Amino acid sequence: MPRSSNKRTSGSEKAADTLGRAELAAEFLKRNCNFRAEHAQMENRIARGSTAREAAEAAFARRWGLSFRLCAG
Repeated sequence: MPRSSNKRTSGSEKAADTLGRAELAAEFLKRNCNFRAEHAQMENRIARGSTAREAAEAAFARRWGLSFRLCAG
């Protein structure tokens, strides 16, 4: 029997209803093992001083398609 389109029971569907696009993207990346590994590698290079934080973060953001809007504040 097909499910009704207006009745959602899945926990992940309910979570998706309450999160915005940015939060969903953050949750996806948080669970992505490649993203986490590359982020840790970037942080290690920065800590060793082999790369500047701003340059490393910019390259990381480009690679993963991340962009952040400036907010007033």
